[in-house]
Amino acid sequence: MAERPVAPTAPELVLETDTGSTVMSPGHDYHVGRDPLSDIVIDDARVSWHHAVLRPEAGHWTIEDENSTNGTFADGRRVREWAVGPGSVIHFGSPSDGPCAVLLGLPAPERPSAVSMPGLTGTFRRPTAVRPLPTRTVRIGRADDNDLVVDDLVVSRHHAELHALPDGSYEIADLGSHNGTYLNGRPVTSAPLGAGDIVGIGHSAFCLVGDTLQEYVDTGEVSLDVQDLTVAVDRGRKTLLDHVSFPVGEKCLLAVVGPSGAGKSTLLNALTGQRPADHGTVLYDGRDLYRDYAELRQRIGLVPQDDILHAQLTVRSALSYAAELRFPQDTAKAERRERVDEVIRELGLEQRARQPVHSLSGGQRKRVSVALELLTKPSLLFLDEPTSGLDPGMDRSVMHMLRGLADDGRTVIVVTHSVLSLDVCDRLLVLAPGGRIAYYGPPEDALPYFGFTQWPEAFEAFERDQDRDWAG
Repeated sequence: MAERPVAPTAPELVLETDTGSTVMSPGHDYHVGRDPLSDIVIDDARVSWHHAVLRPEAGHWTIEDENSTNGTFADGRRVREWAVGPGSVIHFGSPSDGPCAVLLGLPAPERPSAVSMPGLTGTFRRPTAVRPLPTRTVRIGRADDNDLVVDDLVVSRHHAELHALPDGSYEIADLGSHNGTYLNGRPVTSAPLGAGDIVGIGHSAFCLVGDTLQEYVDTGEVSLDVQDLTVAVDRGRKTLLDHVSFPVGEKCLLAVVGPSGAGKSTLLNALTGQRPADHGTVLYDGRDLYRDYAELRQRIGLVPQDDILHAQLTVRSALSYAAELRFPQDTAKAERRERVDEVIRELGLEQRARQPVHSLSGGQRKRVSVALELLTKPSLLFLDEPTSGLDPGMDRSVMHMLRGLADDGRTVIVVTHSVLSLDVCDRLLVLAPGGRIAYYGPPEDALPYFGFTQWPEAFEAFERDQDRDWAG
């Protein structure tokens, strides 16, 4: 089966033949023929060894004949290439009595009810695991002796239990875990569980769907959808954010720039959930961040402008101390040490691990601050002015580090005054005074869009013409 880039708008289909059914995913081509290695094998003399191929295209599938001897027939006519979909009837070798295949639509699977457009999310696009609903109590946790093992350091060894009750209903109960058990984003000690409810344990979500227990794992490849954020102060007389909307895709590095007073810090507070916007919504991979903040805040890392590190400790000691605070008390010392070693390697700090923090350069200290946030594997990482006070070379080094973190499977958002290294970002958001979006798109197109060649010119124009709708 040949791998292809996923065409997200091509639907999953079921192909029915006399010998069985095949679910066709839009991530693959499906070859039809007598060859036993074909994806769809048809053992009929009228069918060629390599007869045809079904391919996903934008929004639909096509059947393409591969120079077969007796032809491919779709919807009653011989075809070389033909668009097909639910209800299409395909004959191979003869239009009347040749082997037949029928395409059927695949029913949309049930999803957790609190997720908006799950098919477009990284986490809820498809379950990581599907199990039959239990008929007894199931214990969930990090230790190997659990019925359902969750390999996640922020999960306690014995974290929660799913109880099957005599009346056929279910209940989730926390077992005194370090980081909590959540039902639809809210912490619970014990609560009834209904269809579509989301149980959050660490980076995993569990959901009762039909007669199954589905598990969805937040692997880090999440999206953020910012919808109409508005913030005002002084009883509404001063607007800090003015109907700000933009999407942030999976594995994206986004820079937010703008002159002083444009609302960058206000936007950062609204996106992290620390100070929710007065109006609007932030969707974290399809889930309402403000509604489910108690749970989702554990998936968010924030590196402040001023490093909050113990200056007298070595790099390894500072990270080890943070790991003790953030991981459950039942985490073994060896487990914590392994995770600390992982982030030290990921941030390229091996040669600095034994140095006191106070002896590091500004760029190296920033790497340690990022490493501290990465201990718990956040999917969404925010940085406030990470290159402030750094020389141009160190500025670029830090931005390239963030580029690597995004490429490794995180969404990274940087609020910055620096415009030296915007070219390493995927997207650029420019805020104008009054908290209005002036530009959102590829960094290389921003200055031509404004008609300037240098960023100082653009910022001066924003200040000079504050009533202008730059995005218009």
